[in-house]
Amino acid sequence: MADILVVKAKIKDACPGCNVAGDLAEALSKKVEAAISDAVSRAEANQRKTVMAKDVPFGFACASKHGENLIVKAKIKEAAKGANVAGDLAETLNCYAHCLLKAACERAEGNQRKTVMAKDL
Repeated sequence: MADILVVKAKIKDACPGCNVAGDLAEALSKKVEAAISDAVSRAEANQRKTVMAKDVPFGFACASKHGENLIVKAKIKEAAKGANVAGDLAETLNCYAHCLLKAACERAEGNQRKTVMAKDL
């Protein structure tokens, strides 16, 4: 992974009441990149060249809108490895990233820590 797919500065805002470890942004970016790779595979399996929101694993689990956009939209196309990207993909990936961070914050709090680390993802 050459570039990071998430905005580091906005991760802290997405984890209210928690500190954020330095390795969290890169780990979150790797999770998002894996989701994009899986979505590309699903689109190809369905004989489509366009990756859509419905191709993101667990994309249906989070239906709420999030104020902070954690995903760098310009880098999604590059991560999709030549596939076309639908307009709804970025919002679904953003929702996926927020869900991952929420679960990571809950795990850190469950372990009596105030700092969210990469291992919490």
